[in-house]
Amino acid sequence: MFNNDECKHLCLKIRDKISSSKFSLQKLKKIFIKTAEERREDILGGPIVKTILVLALPVMVSSSLHISFNIVDTFWLGRLGAAEVGAPTAAWPVIFAFLSAGMGLATAGVALVAQHMGAGNQKTANEAAGQVFSFLIILSLIFTIGGFLGAPYILRWMRTPPDIYPLAVTYLRIVLLSMPFVFAYTAFRFLLKGMGDMVTPMFIKIVFVSVNVVLDPILIFGWSIFPALGVTGAAIATAASRVTAGIVGIYLLFNKQVDIRLSLKDLKLKFGWVKQIFVIGAPATFARVTTALAFVMLFTLVAIFGETPVAAYGIGRRVIHVITIAVWGFADASMSMVGQNIGAENKKRAEEVIKKAVLVSSAIMFATGALVVFLRTGIMNVFIDELPVIEEGARYLAIYSMSIGFFGIFRVFDSSYRGTGHTLPAMALEIFRIWGLRLFLSALFALPSLPLINIGFDMGVLGVWLGMALSNPIASAASYVYFSTGKWKKKTIRE
Repeated sequence: MFNNDECKHLCLKIRDKISSSKFSLQKLKKIFIKTAEERREDILGGPIVKTILVLALPVMVSSSLHISFNIVDTFWLGRLGAAEVGAPTAAWPVIFAFLSAGMGLATAGVALVAQHMGAGNQKTANEAAGQVFSFLIILSLIFTIGGFLGAPYILRWMRTPPDIYPLAVTYLRIVLLSMPFVFAYTAFRFLLKGMGDMVTPMFIKIVFVSVNVVLDPILIFGWSIFPALGVTGAAIATAASRVTAGIVGIYLLFNKQVDIRLSLKDLKLKFGWVKQIFVIGAPATFARVTTALAFVMLFTLVAIFGETPVAAYGIGRRVIHVITIAVWGFADASMSMVGQNIGAENKKRAEEVIKKAVLVSSAIMFATGALVVFLRTGIMNVFIDELPVIEEGARYLAIYSMSIGFFGIFRVFDSSYRGTGHTLPAMALEIFRIWGLRLFLSALFALPSLPLINIGFDMGVLGVWLGMALSNPIASAASYVYFSTGKWKKKTIRE
């Protein structure tokens, strides 16, 4: 039993612990939860590395949540077989193509909001945000209708393996029905990115990932009143979670709950704004869409070699997404910081931001890539128990992960150029990376010969993995060349 002195001492220790915890929580809140003006001060004049990390960490959390969203599908569908894993793998390039168009135009929102905010024009930033939001919703409705009707033809053109094809059509159509809400959330996320608010989208991501995590096993395998729906269940869970995110984003934007505050009058499209959105967003859109189409072609190339490589690629691609969490955090932080500093005419600081983001990001990515190479077989074992898929996936991870640090370098440069509105050179670099390098080299190494040039190394699917890996260091070198010119430092906003 405790005596009175011991009880008093214990109570004092508990009180000190609670006080210490409160202090820590208050300190964390002060670091991450800030007003628009406080974030602007940090971005324009605070310690660069600390500000990058503060902006990047919520994006990393969001990215990890998004990846877990995809991994949950893969994990549960992997219990059913390779064909079920292959269905979302086949559908994803098509979904990605539509999303890429939306994200490309949303890039205009980041550039316009960031530069106007950097120049101190909050009202103009709000107006720009409303124009981007309205434009994206109109575009999403067109994509939903066209994609739903064209899904069978697109997947057949992609040479989707027969066992996977019917499952992929069902998955694709269901997910496409949620597209307007996906675009609403995309607009929300990108517009807040321009303000430097990375925390709010992170909290919404927690909500919609939680919805997917709960619904996935229930709808795939069945439980209580819910029948076992397999791939259809996975698609419904994905669509439901994205609808949830879109609704929350719309509510926050129109109810003055975030730094971007929209009203119905902001949604009426105006020629001057639409022109700016196209000038800045069109190259980014073209780059993202052509990248998405290249992934369609890459999937088609992998599909030539059968169901096993398709399943291995599907699992491996999700693992690669896991190890690129840091990349997207630093890229988004750099995009916001560089955009606002260029808007405020702080060109030297903008350059320092890029240099430090590249150094930190690449160091983390090379270390992470090495760890994945070491653990590759065990990682594949988590998702599927079919030995041929495990072996092929492990080979893919071993080859591609060694180049992942260079992808980190490329992505920070690329996002920084987009943040300043210099989307045309960013477009050229992205197309060169994905078409001129990744797809071309993959086909060159994999096939017996290519049309026109009549050359090929006939290495099979191994050649695809090698081509993908080699594209990263070459693209990062090309991005540095453009960085050295300094042309990305010119303002692109118009009053």
